Amino acid sequence: MMRTGLIFTTIAVIGMCAINFWAMPQIPDVEVPVHWGLDGTPDRYGDRGEAIFALWIIPIATLVTGLLLAIAPRLDPNGDNLMKSRKAYIAIWCSVMIMLLAVHGGVVMLMIRSVAEASNPKEFVRFVIAASAIVIIIKGNYLPKTRSNWFLGIRTPWTLSSDVTWEKTHRLAGRLLMAAGFICLVGAFVLDGGWLIVMLMSTLLPAMLISVIYSYFVWRNAPDKRVGPEYIV
Repeated sequence: MMRTGLIFTTIAVIGMCAINFWAMPQIPDVEVPVHWGLDGTPDRYGDRGEAIFALWIIPIATLVTGLLLAIAPRLDPNGDNLMKSRKAYIAIWCSVMIMLLAVHGGVVMLMIRSVAEASNPKEFVRFVIAASAIVIIIKGNYLPKTRSNWFLGIRTPWTLSSDVTWEKTHRLAGRLLMAAGFICLVGAFVLDGGWLIVMLMSTLLPAMLISVIYSYFVWRNAPDKRVGPEYIV
C-alpha cells in the first residue's frame, strides 16, 4: 500500500522541482506576487529572492505530507483497519498529491507573469476550487469503504467506539461529500472571486457537521457501542 502512495509522492515532488528549476531563471527582478487573497487578488509582494524561496514551500509541504501518510498506519492504534481501508487511503493520498502538483504549477505561472497579468488570476482560483472539488468527490466515494481508524474519515468518539456507527456514518458522509463536491465543481465555473470560497465552505462544513451529529444518534442505538462517560452528551 505504501509503495503506491510513495511513488505518487515522489512523482509529485520531482515534478514540482522540475517546474521550479524551469521557473527560477524566468522570475523577473522586480516585486512579484508571493501571496494571494481568497478571491485570488495578490495581497503580498516580494523581491526575486523571496519569490524563489516561496517556490519551495509547496514541494516541501508535499514531501512532509507524503511521509506522514506513509507512517500513519504504524502510528494508528487501529492500524490493521487502516490497512484494510487501503484502497480508499491510497486513492485519497494519490489524488491529493496530483492536486498539489497542479496547484503548484498554477502558482508558479502566476509568479512568472507580469504584475499586471497576475493582478487578476480569477481562472486560477476557479482551477483550485475545481481541483479541490474533485478530491472531495473522490474522498466521498471511498469513505463508505473505510474501516474504523484514527487518521481517515469522520473520527468522533462515537464512530471510534462502534463499528456499526462508523459504517452508517460514513455511508451518509460519503453521499454528502460527493454532493458537496459536485456542487463545488459546477460552481467553480459559474461563480467568481470570494463567492467561490463561500460556496466551498457552505457545502463542505454542513456536510461535516451533519455527519458528526448523525454519528452520535446512530451510536446511541448501536448494538456494539462501548459505553463510558466520555461518550455521553
